[in-house]
Amino acid sequence: MSGRSCDHFTLRSFCITERVYPRRDSHVQGLAAFGAEVSSRDSRVFVHGATRLHAADVAAQDIRAVTALLLAALAAEGTSTIRGMYHLRRGYGHLLTTLATLGADITTIPEARP
Repeated sequence: MSGRSCDHFTLRSFCITERVYPRRDSHVQGLAAFGAEVSSRDSRVFVHGATRLHAADVAAQDIRAVTALLLAALAAEGTSTIRGMYHLRRGYGHLLTTLATLGADITTIPEARP
């Protein structure tokens, strides 16, 4: 990825540039664990192609990351484990209930906050 800018991408491959918080990419490693072809460099996140996601055991470190990982887990085949779900309660307190109402099979286990 060295030196790549966000202007060399297509519909199957794209780049997202974060202009407010340059290191807001804590979800990239977790998404890659699901099988997503995603990477980051500086303030950019690169996504390549459409990929089938598979179950993963991941951890989230903030509210945006846990939301991204939750959506990946719902799209993935198999059962996934996401640590750090307590971040959802800060801003998306009803998201799990809403997703369950829509048919998502979600089980939560209380975890200690670090």
